[in-house]
Amino acid sequence: MTLVTPSTISVKLEKNRNRFYLIVIFVLAFIMAARTPLDTDMWWHIRAGEQTWQTGRPILTDQNSYTRLGANWTNVHWLFQVGMYLLFRWGGYTLLGGAVALLIAVSLVVLTIQMEGPALFKGFLLILTALVSAPVWVARPQIGSLLLMSVVGYVLYLYKWRHQDRLWTLIPIFILWANIHPGYVLGLLLIAGMLGGELINHLIWVEGADILPWNRIIRLGVWGLASGFALLINPTGINAWILPFQTVTINVLQNSISEWASPDFHQLFQQPYIWLLLLTPAAIGLSMRRLDGTDLVTFAGFAYLGLVARRNFGPFAMAATPILSRYLWAALQAWSIRTRPLWDEALSRLNVSPQKLAGLSSYNPRHSRVINLAVFAFLVLVASGKLYYSTFPVTIEAYENTFFPVKAVAWLDDHHPQGNLFNSYNWGGYLEWGERNYPIFLDGRTDIYGDEIVSQFLSVVYAKEGWQKILDRWNIHLILLEPSWPIVNILPNYGWKILYHDNVSVLFGR
Repeated sequence: MTLVTPSTISVKLEKNRNRFYLIVIFVLAFIMAARTPLDTDMWWHIRAGEQTWQTGRPILTDQNSYTRLGANWTNVHWLFQVGMYLLFRWGGYTLLGGAVALLIAVSLVVLTIQMEGPALFKGFLLILTALVSAPVWVARPQIGSLLLMSVVGYVLYLYKWRHQDRLWTLIPIFILWANIHPGYVLGLLLIAGMLGGELINHLIWVEGADILPWNRIIRLGVWGLASGFALLINPTGINAWILPFQTVTINVLQNSISEWASPDFHQLFQQPYIWLLLLTPAAIGLSMRRLDGTDLVTFAGFAYLGLVARRNFGPFAMAATPILSRYLWAALQAWSIRTRPLWDEALSRLNVSPQKLAGLSSYNPRHSRVINLAVFAFLVLVASGKLYYSTFPVTIEAYENTFFPVKAVAWLDDHHPQGNLFNSYNWGGYLEWGERNYPIFLDGRTDIYGDEIVSQFLSVVYAKEGWQKILDRWNIHLILLEPSWPIVNILPNYGWKILYHDNVSVLFGR
């Protein structure tokens, strides 16, 4: 016979609460991530997934543009693209949007396991993480990178903070990563951050159970090196190593494409990055806890990436939140110890025991389960409703008609004018999927087009010197752009006629 005491009830209640909070966090993350799965780059990923599925092999050359037709394409996204295409084929926007939300929710739950403190405390920090990361929650393979980054972070967390060696799992993780997105460099940076941080710990003679000894540092380095070679197991081979460096050397990315630009903190949706950036060092200072070298290097490195390009907001949040949790929870515990006598005195004056305040005197497991199930059912209902509304045909149609040249494409299908089409950068992928009769000038695959083609696009839309020669060089007879570009007001003066226009797009011909 087991004696039930307030202590055992408290432990059981705490476990149940933590389990319930974790489930709630997962569903809430899904609710936040469920949104209309339309993105400018989503379409060319789905088209490539379709081509891969139909041909039975990854698409490694450009097949959809006339400016780079047949050029080599380091398509490390191919596996994720096939998944996107099949999801879209089987369940349309609802299944695709649900899958994206699910991946985001799982990545946040994996992140939660790496954090310190009770579940409710973690939940509040994850809200901040979600606010920072939300701008990069789009239906693209980079969602897979966020998930795998959280998994690599968890493996490293076990190795350093829980003294559990699961480093062998890095090999299959990086093999998978090398076939879904070039964000695998984020995982390598996490490993490099721990290696560099532990070296700092030894150089400044920091001691403690969580400081890796030299033999474990060497072991981590060996597995990290093996992870780098595991990236070669992909259809593009060694080109997978080169791709991240090739991408960041494209100057036009930083100068002209918003997600590669440095953040503009005048915009409210980008300000959560500042909150996380400032709160973390504040928590470190208040915690009175020695700053660990790994935390220092990891936080500084990913904060730098976020300041260079706002597309790195998500990776920064994934790297910084576990660090914030360690020091903020330590600070709260220190504050709790200092103020505990004051709280005890206040409770005694009110004749309230800690057990009564926690609800232990009236604890009923059956009632608790019923309440938890009711809350869970309500949240699932909200999540289902959010996904349904976000992917409802009327919602999709309204979104498409607001941001994409739906009616201009319909006009092209009806009239079939001849000639090469010069298209907006943001609409390249949409045209690849929805208007297959016209090869495109460019899309979001900047690694294929490089500075040359993207710069030519910018020269035309801004009517810079030589724009006419560019159109003549590519034998362009059709131009489809947003009405806001400067070239739109100039084209009629050079013999171009408006074939179709509305508030979203304008189509010229000659």
